[in-house]
This record gives sequence, C-alpha cells and structure tokens, in this order.
Amino acid sequence: MIPNIDEMSIEGFKETFYRILKLKEKAGLRAVWDNPKDLLDRAKLYATQYKNGSLGWASNIWSRSAASTVIIEDNSQLTREHKILMLRVLEHVLAQGPLIKVDGYVGKPGGPVQMHTRVYVDPQFPDIAYRWWQLVFPAPPDGEPDVEIIAIPHYLGNPIIPNTNRLLMVMRFPFHNFTIITASSYQGEVKKAALTHWIYHVYKRGYTGEHAALREFRVKTVDNNWKTVVMAIWGLTGSGKSTHGMYVWTPSSVEKYVREFGINPLDYVKEQRIRNDDIIAVGEERVYGSERGSWTKTEDLTPEQEAMWNAAISPRALHENTEFDMNGNPSFAGELFQYFGLKNKNARSVIYLDDTGYFDGEIDSTAPLNTAVFLTPGYFTDYAWVKLADPAFAAKVLADGRTVGHLAQERELIGKVRFVPRYSEFTMGVLDTAHVVRFYELLRKRYERGDPIDVFQLNTTGRIVAKYRWSEVKLGDRVIMSPTPELVEVNGSLKVVGGTRPTIEETELFLLQATRGAVKWKPHPIWGEKVLIPAGVPGISQERLKELEPTTHLSMEEFKALLKSQVEQSKYWMDKRCPDMPREIYNVMDFE
Repeated sequence: MIPNIDEMSIEGFKETFYRILKLKEKAGLRAVWDNPKDLLDRAKLYATQYKNGSLGWASNIWSRSAASTVIIEDNSQLTREHKILMLRVLEHVLAQGPLIKVDGYVGKPGGPVQMHTRVYVDPQFPDIAYRWWQLVFPAPPDGEPDVEIIAIPHYLGNPIIPNTNRLLMVMRFPFHNFTIITASSYQGEVKKAALTHWIYHVYKRGYTGEHAALREFRVKTVDNNWKTVVMAIWGLTGSGKSTHGMYVWTPSSVEKYVREFGINPLDYVKEQRIRNDDIIAVGEERVYGSERGSWTKTEDLTPEQEAMWNAAISPRALHENTEFDMNGNPSFAGELFQYFGLKNKNARSVIYLDDTGYFDGEIDSTAPLNTAVFLTPGYFTDYAWVKLADPAFAAKVLADGRTVGHLAQERELIGKVRFVPRYSEFTMGVLDTAHVVRFYELLRKRYERGDPIDVFQLNTTGRIVAKYRWSEVKLGDRVIMSPTPELVEVNGSLKVVGGTRPTIEETELFLLQATRGAVKWKPHPIWGEKVLIPAGVPGISQERLKELEPTTHLSMEEFKALLKSQVEQSKYWMDKRCPDMPREIYNVMDFE
C-alpha cells in the first residue's frame, strides 16, 4: 500500500494518499468527514468557552514554523529525511480514523484570483479545520481543487532538516500544488499554507501577491476635492500591519486627536472600509483580497483600535492562545499566559470582518492602488515616517523587507535586525525578485505617466534611536561591524532600551495629512530627493518632528556609519534571498 523509502516520490505520495482513502471506502469504512456540518460542535468539546460566548483553543506551538519549513520543487530535491516524513504521514493517515475535509475559495468566488483550496485535517483537530473554513469563501466539496493541504499536527518521529539542527515539520510542493503540515497545531500553519500557494497562483495570472493589508477611504484634499485612497500596508508579523490596516477614525477615537493635535480627522475622511488584513494581489486595475475573515494578532489590543476591538470581543470570535480575565472573558492584556517562560505576545483571533463595523462585504478595491505603506521598524537610522519618491528606491525597500524580530515571531529572532524580502516568508514557485520587479514596473509606469503611487515607509514598532553597541557580524567570508540593540527583560518580556517612537495616533495623523497632500517635505540628508522627510505635518509640532528624526540624536558621522552597515548587510541578504536584482534597484541606496 505504501511505497518504501527508496521509491517515495512527490507524485507517488499523492497517489498513495488517494489510494489509502479509496481502500478504506472499499472496506466499508469512512475515509473522510466531507465538509461536516457539525464541525463547530466537535471543536467546542475542548474549547475554552468564554463568558461572552466566544471560543478559544491553545496550540502546541505558538508561532508559525517558518524555520522548520522546506520547499521541494521536484523529486531531485527529495532527501532521505524528506521521504521519511512523507512516509510517516502516509502511515498515520492509513492508521488514523477519517480525516476532516473542508473546501474553500481563497480570493472572491468568480473573480480572477479565485483558488479552490482543499484542506485535510487530522480528526483530533477539528478547530483547525473549522477556523480556517471561517476565513475563506465556501467552495463546492465535489469541485476540482487547485491546491490541497494535508495537516497532521502530531509529532511523527520528525527528522532533522539536512545540514541544520531544526526539526522538519512543513513541506511545500509549489509545482505539485500541495503542502504537508506536521507537529504544529498552530492555526497559522494551515492559513499560511493556503496563502503561500495563492501568492504563486496570482503571480501566474499576472499579479503580484503581497503580504499586506488593504483599506480604503475617501479623503478631502487640501484643495477641497474628495479623493479615493486605496491603501495597502506591508509588514511582517508584529510590525503593526493589522493595527494600521484595520484602523478607522471614529467619533470616540477622534476625541484624542482633537485633544492632542487640535484636529478632527472626521472633518476630512468618509466612507472608511476595511478590505483585507493579510495577503493581497496587486494588479494595474485594482487590488484583490484573499480572505473574507481575518486571523490577526490581538495581544495588547485596546478599545482605541475600535474596528479590531469590536470584532475581537464579538461572541463569534475564535481565539487562539488568548488568556482570560477574572470575569471569564477574553483578555488581550498579555499578563497571564506565557510561552517558554516569557509572557505570551502572540495571541491570535479569527474575526469576522463584518464585526468590525467597517466592512461592506467587498474584499477587492474599487480603484487601482494609489498609496503603498511599508512598515519597516528599525532601531538606528529610521525616521518615524518618510516618502519614497524614487520607484527604484521603493522597490529596494520592498526587496529588503528590513524589520526587527518581534515577540510574535520565533524566540531566537527577538530584537534582531532581519532582512525578509517583501516582508513575507511565503514566496515559492518564483523568486521574490520576480515579484519585486513586477511591482517596480507598476511603480515606474505610474510615475512616468504622472499618476504616481505614493509610497511611505513607517517606523512603527522600532525606535528612534535605541541604545546600541557595535559588534562583529559575519557576512559570508567577510566580517563587518554592525549595531546591536540593548535588550532587557521587563515583567517577563524582552524590551529594547532607549529611543522614542511615534504613537499610533501620530502615525495615523501623518497618513491622513499625507494622503490629503498637506505634508511639507524636505530631502533626506544622505539620499536627497529619493527619500523625503516630513518638514511639516499639520497637528504635529516642530519639536516633536525633531524628536522623531535620528539625526537629532546622532552625529552625521555616526549616522553615515550606521547607514553604510545597513546597506552592506542589505546587499548581502539580497544576493542570497532576492538575487539577480536589476542594478538600478540593487545600487540605489549607495552613497559616498
């Protein structure tokens, strides 16, 4: 029934998987529970049932297993370790009871980016199947799937990934349209598997799939015209993508703006709509969303973030690794639960966009993209907000995907400067380079025809300027000096020492004034007109703007040294992770 190790192949795995299901059916046994209507009732059996009516579950791993994931393009790449795990999955499926099977569309049904995804889940984990099902659109159980995902969240004697010390847990097969997930019961494994395949799916259809949120609103410009803003917000986990992607100005939230800035944003905005939270497809004609729901980080969520708060405290919300308060309701304070001895900073919730109060049922934009926002948290050289006026420079920032390790990511990454192309670890099938070049061509085309996409880079969860020390960093066979931030443990959490950063309200006020055309700009002291710095933002004092500039806290000599180290590291990682970049992008940050 199951091929031996030496005979195992990608095609053979899939054939054997189907053969096992048919064998059970032929024996008069149930092989799958096909899109079962009682799935929620099954999941409730081991859910935390909060007093507000919502449900919660705990996963055995509290972050996505990116470091334990491999991508296999053809049989020549299969090692013995890969084959062992494939064998173990088949053995488990043969011995286990009926799998849960659910079908869903990623991308709006009938639209140009629709992808039929079929997920098989071990029957001991009905909540994983149910929660993913709530994020996507219904698809016919007897339809032909574009992608299949097999999730067996058990330890199966998992081997070590060759040449590493990491357990092999997730295997993706982009050209065979399926993913195998083992060991981890974290909801994000299934969600991200589907979206990783979708990114490649939309690329093949002429779009670029991006790790970005999508919001839309109408804004009154400085010349009193109403303009539709189609805003995509890129960012890695923990950088604030959902915070700003689902941000809305409300009658209660604007009280703080009036009090602190003397400005009521509702005088300038209307028709605010949340479109999508996580992965989008960018095309010339519009931006397409992927999911009808959101699975978002809710740790530290407060009522001031009204749309997210409304959905997260809804009785319909489906929580993961989310603690409770003394009234028995979900709590997002991050004070009770812990993970490996540290306070949990990656509580998650599946929320219905309807419950935000700012969703009209449409996940696609009504117009082409005109505002791109890159969340690039940094500790040393970053301003609070800048405008990337040069398309090549904007493409380089996207290709770099520079960020800092957050508590919501793997523990060993916390506080470290990282380069993650396109703020995404979900690209396969083609290089990140192909997506960056396609997006660059869109930016350049719009720039040359006089209808540029405004591109902003925000330092949200970073610092201006954190305490640091210079230390040696090895880049291949070279050693350079690089800044390292100082970290301290405070109440069970690691914190960066020193520096300041903008508040959520300051950043949102900046975005409002920038989309209105009300911000005054000045050239960057090193990169000149390629990068523009706010010289005036209505509502924010000059004194505060000065605090948010790194050059206020650093000598120009130190600022240049920090930038040179950053540029050198960015090129090293670009060569490895985003190779063969056009020279105008690769060298655009160089300076004397």
